[in-house]
Amino acid sequence: MQRAQSSSPRSVDLRVLVLALVLGAVAAGLIVAYLASRDSGGGVEKAVPTLSVVVASEDIAAGEKVTDSMVALKELPETAVISDAATAKEQVVGQTLRYPVVKGEQLSNLRLVEPPKVQALSFQIPKGMRGFTIPVTVSDSPAALLAPGDFVDVLVSVDAERLALGQPPVPPAGAGAAENLKAAVTLLQNVQVLSVQREYVDNGVPYDPSVRGEPPEEESVSYVTLSLTPEQAQLLWLASQDGAVTLALRAFGDGEIKTLGPVTEPLSVP
Repeated sequence: MQRAQSSSPRSVDLRVLVLALVLGAVAAGLIVAYLASRDSGGGVEKAVPTLSVVVASEDIAAGEKVTDSMVALKELPETAVISDAATAKEQVVGQTLRYPVVKGEQLSNLRLVEPPKVQALSFQIPKGMRGFTIPVTVSDSPAALLAPGDFVDVLVSVDAERLALGQPPVPPAGAGAAENLKAAVTLLQNVQVLSVQREYVDNGVPYDPSVRGEPPEEESVSYVTLSLTPEQAQLLWLASQDGAVTLALRAFGDGEIKTLGPVTEPLSVP
């Protein structure tokens, strides 16, 4: 008997092609199933929700007033956002920091102090200045007419011998020793009044040149607090130990500083 002829090469190629198509379809199905499982949460990294918050763009010290250039908005993951974080610059600009903040740190209401809500005089003192309180009376100063925010000159009366005039004053004939002579000195000019007794501008709002405080109701004013540099505070403290201190009220907006020498006894009358 004659043997059956073997399959032709053409039929073999067809079977291989069909097998490849089946395997390809199976692989495609597996890929689709894998991707579907990832999309349904099977190991897929989902997008992390973020929130825009205010962060410091530089180191800010405690007591500093926040300006627009000191802060910036930054997108952070919600899980990294602190409690009560500020989400807009308007929430922090113009306010004062209660605690120091480092660059990149988030700002929150807990770290801020709103000056209008604070009654402490320390929040009304300009940066670099000191609040210096002096006793005054309404009989020899315009204390009853002063309002927080006014500017004054500080005058002191001291023994003439305490002044560095280059040469000691010469007493008039029959007037006694030179150490008994008095001198009037304009010690400081154009210094700001922070408080009159305990009255502040608008009950604690920081001084604004466009806002005028009301004069105190009590006429018996006894203390006025001035805004001085540390050097001015030292000078006034020394001068006030043995001399009388009074104030001269300046016109609003007059910041002129004049060169004034001391006036000593005996007085020269024109």
